[in-house]
Amino acid sequence: MKKSVFLALTFGAFVFTGCSNDDDKTDTSIEECQTCNLELLGESISTEICDNGDGTITLTVLGQEEIQELDEGVTFAQFINAYEEFGATCN
Repeated sequence: MKKSVFLALTFGAFVFTGCSNDDDKTDTSIEECQTCNLELLGESISTEICDNGDGTITLTVLGQEEIQELDEGVTFAQFINAYEEFGATCN
C-alpha cells in the first residue's frame, strides 16, 4: 500500500518536472523547504519538498529521497502551487 502511494506521488511529481538542458548552473547553496500533506486513499501522506537552489528539488516521501529537476522556467514556488492544486496543503 505504501509503495503504491509513493509511486502515485512520484508520478504526480513527474507531471510537473522533466529534463532540462545541461547548461552549467551556479549553486547558490540556498535551501528552502516546504512540508506538504496530501490525503490519498484515506491516509495523510507527508512530503518534504526542498529547493536545492540549482534548478532541482529534493522530494522526501515515506523516508524515500529523490532529486528531481524542475522544468526550465518553473520556479520552486510554482511547483509548490501546482502541488497544492493537486490537493496538498503546504507550509
